[in-house]
Amino acid sequence: MPLERLTKFFIEDALPVWADVAFDAENGHFIEALQLDGTPERTGIVRTRTAARQIYVFAQASFLGAGPKGALEKAETAFRQLHAVAWIGGSSQGYARAFNRFTGAITDPVRDLYDHACVLLALAWLSKASGRPEYLGHIETTMDAIDRTLAAPSGGWAEDNLGTLPRRQNPHMHYLEACLALWETAGSSRAVECAEKIIELFKTKFLASSTGPLREFFGSAWEVSADYQSERLDPGHMAEWVWLLRRYAKLSGNNEDLLCEHLLSTALAISADSGNSFLVDEASFEGKALKPTRRLWPQAELLKAHVMQYRATGHASYLHKAASVENELFTSYLAHAPKGCWRDSFLLDGQFSAATIPASSLYHLWTLMPEVLAGTNGFKVTSF
Repeated sequence: MPLERLTKFFIEDALPVWADVAFDAENGHFIEALQLDGTPERTGIVRTRTAARQIYVFAQASFLGAGPKGALEKAETAFRQLHAVAWIGGSSQGYARAFNRFTGAITDPVRDLYDHACVLLALAWLSKASGRPEYLGHIETTMDAIDRTLAAPSGGWAEDNLGTLPRRQNPHMHYLEACLALWETAGSSRAVECAEKIIELFKTKFLASSTGPLREFFGSAWEVSADYQSERLDPGHMAEWVWLLRRYAKLSGNNEDLLCEHLLSTALAISADSGNSFLVDEASFEGKALKPTRRLWPQAELLKAHVMQYRATGHASYLHKAASVENELFTSYLAHAPKGCWRDSFLLDGQFSAATIPASSLYHLWTLMPEVLAGTNGFKVTSF
């Protein structure tokens, strides 16, 4: 059965381990990372995006009947603590970028679009899983903060409340992800309008041409410039956009077939010279690797892209490719790691290079699971 092994890994190993070992019950927070032996990291620093993504994972897993016992309660506790610690009021309101889970002190007060997108994703699924109306209020307040604190000219939103350059497509991609979740779970008209704006920005600014490739870095008015390394490409993000475009197409009724095909083929093409079958972390337009590494998350996005392409087209080749990526995950990233964990990064020559087991990769692996999980009384793997 397709992806049965990965599904079993998640339900039986990953979710129980991360709900237990990676949840600081004393302080009510999910943590940033585990050490390589599978024990909690000790600095106490947590990025808002990491906390929010773990809240999302366990809220959605609970809703799908796949979460371990107490998953939703832990997700709700973690959001209450996140909001209490990281929310900054006033004229530049929003969530701080990072905090210390031991002391409750903000360690990075910058209000960042990426972080707010992740908080919105968490709120969408907290609202859906719990049915509590207060989360709808938090959703509106968070979207207000984005519009007020991160307002920017030339379309889209600022990188952060400091107006940091370069501007990036990546935070907008994750804001789209959050808007799609709100569209799917609540039919939010505000989220629909926001999603359409981001799709327009994607097609008119982020793509180098009508079919790609996808650029990452821009100037203040979305101009392409060597000063901002606009020639650096991220294959993993191209695969991630395939997943999002397929979800958008399903909700909107738009046809994104050609664009999805080109993005996925480009992601694979510019990684082809790395000497292995994995996506590289960064590459040039010519396909030269610009970083000597390949992290886990781009491979998770590649797997998702193949699955979504199969679902949309019915072409068996995508299903075979998905099975191949799944197998490679287990022979490389999910091998020789503590139970429920992974080896997060390798050099292109295959040498292991990660210093921790980051919680952020739990999110990237999990986001495929809703495509294969269904049911409310436990879980089942659906056929493609």
